[in-house]
Amino acid sequence: NFDVRRYGEEARNAFFFRMHGQYLHFLVTNLEKFFAARSLLADTTSQHLFDQLILFRLLGHMHVRLPTNTPDAAQRLRVPETWKVDDTSDSGMFGPLSIYSVPYAGVNVWVKGWSGNVAATFLSGQYRLERPNISIGPHPGDHIIDGGGCFGDTALAFAVDVGQRGMVYTFDPMPKHCQIISEVCMMNSALAPRIRIFETGLAGSDHVPAVDGGTDMLINPGARLNDSLPTRSIDSLVANGEVDRIDFIKMDIEGSELAALQGAEKSLRRWRPRLAI
Repeated sequence: NFDVRRYGEEARNAFFFRMHGQYLHFLVTNLEKFFAARSLLADTTSQHLFDQLILFRLLGHMHVRLPTNTPDAAQRLRVPETWKVDDTSDSGMFGPLSIYSVPYAGVNVWVKGWSGNVAATFLSGQYRLERPNISIGPHPGDHIIDGGGCFGDTALAFAVDVGQRGMVYTFDPMPKHCQIISEVCMMNSALAPRIRIFETGLAGSDHVPAVDGGTDMLINPGARLNDSLPTRSIDSLVANGEVDRIDFIKMDIEGSELAALQGAEKSLRRWRPRLAI
């Protein structure tokens, strides 16, 4: 449960008092909202995971072991290292981005990123859910909204999943991320025609910044929207004919998910897409 990449040189038995205290204060302050959210979950598996995640935030890795923390999961995190071809000059919070040759669904996919990205996207299926009578994920022929494109690994995986009849619309407001997505599209020429890149965030409405945010060329997967970054709403994209239809929506957009869903209300009612939010 100890994430060396995040905690760096910290002792493995470290307990971050200030951070866990802030989480406890937030829980107590919003207790009724937490209970209401838990009550919306459809099955005991989801409710149990909800409880475990809260306990993990309060007590940390020494006291709570999440159900995803298994020997099999640890092994999956090591697999991408066997696929690594080379390091690149681009670097971020987890070190240099590397090039990986990833075997996926019968296709060799060239990926630029960190091993964690590769494991989560191509091995763990983090945007899929399979339960009795429930199947959420991309299907052949789907038109997909990929909110939070980052390094393009999810867009590439979705492009394989949807096949030649499908389309992936990938969104990221960070110019450096979009540059990397463009690079990996050029590295995967057979998949590139199925991917359209939007250098914008997703929100409740369209926003053209008064200040040009294009000078920010940082690698920052945790970037949050601000007034210097452009945004689009999904309903606006559909109304303008930039998105034909929507079958599946994936969002990992650092807290902007609710606003983006509110900006997609007409599309959600029209197509009832599968959601991985």
